[in-house]
Amino acid sequence: MKWFLLLVFVALIVSGILNKEKLPFWNKEKPRNNTPGNISKDENEDELDQDKPNIIKNSEPDQVDPIEKKYPIPDFKPIEELVGNWKKIPASAFPRQVTLKAKAKYVFAGGAGSSTAPAGGKTFAISLSGDKLVITPNKQSNVRGTISINDTNYKEILGDEYEKYQQRKKREVYAQRERARVIAATEVETNQTTSSPNTNESRANRVTSISQISKEKLSDYENEIGKMPEAEDDGRVSIMVRSIRSGDVSEIKLNEISYWGPIRYEIVDNRAYWTATVNYKTTSLFGTFPTEAMALMRNGKVENWLYTGSLEEVP
Repeated sequence: MKWFLLLVFVALIVSGILNKEKLPFWNKEKPRNNTPGNISKDENEDELDQDKPNIIKNSEPDQVDPIEKKYPIPDFKPIEELVGNWKKIPASAFPRQVTLKAKAKYVFAGGAGSSTAPAGGKTFAISLSGDKLVITPNKQSNVRGTISINDTNYKEILGDEYEKYQQRKKREVYAQRERARVIAATEVETNQTTSSPNTNESRANRVTSISQISKEKLSDYENEIGKMPEAEDDGRVSIMVRSIRSGDVSEIKLNEISYWGPIRYEIVDNRAYWTATVNYKTTSLFGTFPTEAMALMRNGKVENWLYTGSLEEVP
């Protein structure tokens, strides 16, 4: 009898396991509460993902600042490219005073004798012969010698010059941009009142476009600095042309000018002028770059030519 009861009990347990899903007391689950504010974190993220719109990337190109486009930072080539990997160094890269890293031998003119310069000494590199520098104790001496370029600090010297040149050109570009922004600001401020040219108010940085000058103000300016120069149909200003032709500047050639800028009333170094710019290219040891210069005009003549960026005199 006991065995029978034990078998019945075991059978009930097995049956309960096999049918547990049908037994409410065995298969209890926590009811879901779908009321707002009680949605689980995972469910909430799923719903947000379903509602999230597809992000469309803006395919419009970035806008380019017209002033930065007009005055770009120059594309500086590696110095090795400029000097043909140190085998085609331009003549303008000489002479340079260098320091010897190894002893060098000088030969007197006519082979009358020789001398030795110790490492650490100074000498002048005056040209390149093959892959060697031609050196001399001083620029006036007839004594000559040769030494490997790597046995001097010539590369470092020229590299330092190039680095300083790049920084100077960049500063010029930034200054040109700043001047252009000042000019642009005066052109958009059509209701701006301009102080009398006989006062010193804001004289240090004032640039006024001709289109912004009233007839009364133009008369005041002409009384101060002479009649406003006239520009021809192609933009040329006759007194600037005469200045270039007379040799006031050697760097600017009429046939190399690519653009003639408008005439403006401008204060430079606290002095009033009529100004106008020209654009052309200049070539130096370190490449060919766009250049902008301006003429400072008073009383019917050009008083000076300056680079618009550095305000240094144009040779």
